[in-house]
Amino acid sequence: MGHRSKRFKLFTETNLEALLPADNFYRRLEERLDLTFVRDLVRDRYEEMGRPCIDPVVFFKLHLIAFFDGITSERRLMETAQLNLAHRLYLGYDLDEPLPDHSSLSKIRSRYGLEAFHGFFERIVELCMEAGLVEGEELYLDATKVDANASVHTMSTRFSVVAAREHVEKVFAENPAPDEPVQALNEAPAVAPEPELRKAAEPAEPSEPKRQNEPMPFGSLVEAYRHGRRGELRKSRYVRRSDSRYNPSDPDASLMKTSPGSRARLGYHDHYVVDGGKARIILAALVTPASVMENSPMLDLVRRARFRWRLRPRQATGDTTYGTTENIKGLEDDGIRAFVPLPDFSRRTGYLPAEAFAYDAANDRYLCPQGQELRLKVHRWSEHDLIYQAEAAVCNTCPIKGQCTSSANGRQVFRSFFESYLDKVKGYRELPDYRRALRKRKVWMEPLFGEAKGAPWLAPVQTARLAQGQYGGVDGGGGPEPEAPAQAWGCTEVASAQRARDLPQIDRPRTDLVPDTRVLARRDLLDRRAVASSTASFSV
Repeated sequence: MGHRSKRFKLFTETNLEALLPADNFYRRLEERLDLTFVRDLVRDRYEEMGRPCIDPVVFFKLHLIAFFDGITSERRLMETAQLNLAHRLYLGYDLDEPLPDHSSLSKIRSRYGLEAFHGFFERIVELCMEAGLVEGEELYLDATKVDANASVHTMSTRFSVVAAREHVEKVFAENPAPDEPVQALNEAPAVAPEPELRKAAEPAEPSEPKRQNEPMPFGSLVEAYRHGRRGELRKSRYVRRSDSRYNPSDPDASLMKTSPGSRARLGYHDHYVVDGGKARIILAALVTPASVMENSPMLDLVRRARFRWRLRPRQATGDTTYGTTENIKGLEDDGIRAFVPLPDFSRRTGYLPAEAFAYDAANDRYLCPQGQELRLKVHRWSEHDLIYQAEAAVCNTCPIKGQCTSSANGRQVFRSFFESYLDKVKGYRELPDYRRALRKRKVWMEPLFGEAKGAPWLAPVQTARLAQGQYGGVDGGGGPEPEAPAQAWGCTEVASAQRARDLPQIDRPRTDLVPDTRVLARRDLLDRRAVASSTASFSV
């Protein structure tokens, strides 16, 4: 019978290249994805002098390893990379070289900031476009809810900040400094006029006109939706609770409900714009507070994707939530067909819907099913709609009034200022492309969110600021903390490129075969309790 003793050589002639097979996943990933461009993205974050730093390429490769292996803790990520030969080969660290400490990743992430991570995401999209994976004719939009790592029981009022600001303004207004004009805190400081030049300035050379089609910087887009940006067509008078309440540990998160009847939780909305090509490349992504509705950033995201990637989409598809007048008008004005179902609020009352009334454009009136007319009564400029109402005497004597209205003043029908846009969208319902796009959206967006949630990239956001939540980060502690949603933007693009028809398939590691340490620890605890219980019973 053989017996194997543990006798290891102090020195051996071997290397990582010889230990790993040629078809290893990370070896093939290194051949097909060049990440040297990240050094140019973060070059301005470093000084010329100082001690040697961690290679930015290594930092981003570590995040790819975390994505592909389903690792959500920085401690566990570095422990796994320390033991895994394929990880060492991909990172460029030899067998005897120590890997960076897990605490360095959090510091590097804070140093890079939002724009560096978004630049990484956009460069991955550019690579996908160069490979022919983006068609750009169809755009699909959707959003998902993401829980924040904050509790609703520790929320505070925002009025304390407002009251403190008003008090400071009042103190300075009542006690002005000598020979100093009173200036509110929200006013810009006065700027001294520039002295006149003695010599006439030379005529300036004609400069290139400023391009109006350039999208706003991504940081500006994030800030625009930080406090719940509303639409421009309709000014709502409703005051949300999240406008006056916040959580100190995560002030950007806002209240949300995942389902009707459920308790409110703090969280975010993660918005996607996905190309309609077979590769399903994510063209734009944005994380906003949950108070920002799914349909609010639609126009900004579509226009950013158009101008940033120089696309000419024919249509943009979303669910009923995106069927707002502002979105429809904006898309149609941009030459994009709005393939969105229109909500019919009149069907909720149980009475005859607005479609049962025929509009007479020549006389500017509506005709009810009984042939009676509804004349224009009110212009609601704030709501951008018109109200047509029937005469009360005629309506009260109508034989089908019980099916039409319960009001004693006569039935009303609302008509939008932009009804021509809505009629155009209603006409899309008869098109085969419209029905195909709605069926495609159901299977196009949900798998992306489902894949991310199963990873679990869309588990509770661990960042305490919205700008950090755009790119996220794994936990720096010892616990199994999940990542923020947008952390996987570029990683998802790499995974999408694997599925594309123009690139060879790269076999992804089977992370489902690796046991979760939390599950093993739980099972071990249950086994110990069972053994202790059986031992106690046996002793008795």
